[in-house]
Amino acid sequence: MDNWLKKFTLGCAAVALLQGCSLFDSEKDSVVMAELPVITQSYEPQKQWQASVGDGVEHYYSQLRPAFIDSQIFVADREGIVKALDVSTGNELWKIDLSEHEANALNKGARISGAISASFDAIYLGTENAQLFAIDAETGEVRWVANTGGEVIAKPLLEGGKVIVHNSRGDLYAFQEYNGEKLWQLTLDQPALTLRSSSEPIEAGGAVLYGRADGKFAAVFAENGMPIWERRVAVPKGATELDRIVDVDAKPLVVGTTAYVIAYNGELLAIDLQSGETLWKRSYSAYNSMDIAGFTLYLTDDKGHIYAVDRRTGAQIWSNTQLEYRNLTAPLVAGEYILVGDAEGYLHWLNRDGKFVAQQELDSDGLYTVPVLYQDKVIVQTRSGKVIALSKP
Repeated sequence: MDNWLKKFTLGCAAVALLQGCSLFDSEKDSVVMAELPVITQSYEPQKQWQASVGDGVEHYYSQLRPAFIDSQIFVADREGIVKALDVSTGNELWKIDLSEHEANALNKGARISGAISASFDAIYLGTENAQLFAIDAETGEVRWVANTGGEVIAKPLLEGGKVIVHNSRGDLYAFQEYNGEKLWQLTLDQPALTLRSSSEPIEAGGAVLYGRADGKFAAVFAENGMPIWERRVAVPKGATELDRIVDVDAKPLVVGTTAYVIAYNGELLAIDLQSGETLWKRSYSAYNSMDIAGFTLYLTDDKGHIYAVDRRTGAQIWSNTQLEYRNLTAPLVAGEYILVGDAEGYLHWLNRDGKFVAQQELDSDGLYTVPVLYQDKVIVQTRSGKVIALSKP
């Protein structure tokens, strides 16, 4: 690979997912992508099928990834193509183009950006045009469209007959699942400079938990959006606005009564949801979501390092720094392996000790979002719109 291709500015290459590139114009702000590790292949991932969806997300930042209902897999591209595929074969069941919907008459493409959520008979997806679409899972017909007040990058939460959206302005909106009626709205102030991302909200005990761009982790009542509590995960510090970015963009993880949250330029915390007390905290900086298997928490940080952490104590078990600045996806635990994708389109397979066991190039345009497990498959959606089903190990 040519040397110039290995240099990524944090602003424009979305390594830090910043809004705007003007802060990073000098050579000193560039970082160098690590060479592809040379490994001894001890596992051979098997491809079951491959399909495609439009032009994918191209070079844009996106959190688009598939959703599932029974034997159907739902995928979309940025410009508006939405497809239902047969999960066993990858065959197309239906296809629609949201760029042709009347709601986008004045827009340049649908600009789908938020990961797809699925209920028992419908799917929901958000756009950069501040829209939330509800689509019939069997027919592909649009049921309703709602205004979300800002870009929808995070995956919507389906809870108690509501679709809850966390938009890029930091606001929460709740809509009636069946007709799109707005039920409540929570508006919050955001810092002037934030990462171009937002935390996926989750539900726990009747509360919506989500990370904020001001470095806080918060809970609100799912029923009415009233705040319950908030906890500080990162404190802005440093001389520049860039240094003071403290977004909590990773999806919170909850095991029992413990929540695990991480911030950019911040820390990894374990928080007791009953008392609100911090059980432990460790110094890690990340914007990707994490994964858990047993007592081990797996994460990829903002430098492309992979870590395994004991979720009971916060003690680091191992680290792997061989993929530094390869713009990694979030990690996925699949059987006995840990999977991460990179910007050059390689899917890396590591064992539970952090050692490489397999490596496969899936799309030279790059991987941008964490693979998804479903039934006996690992589903990967690539930057150019390929949808690839691999056998689950």
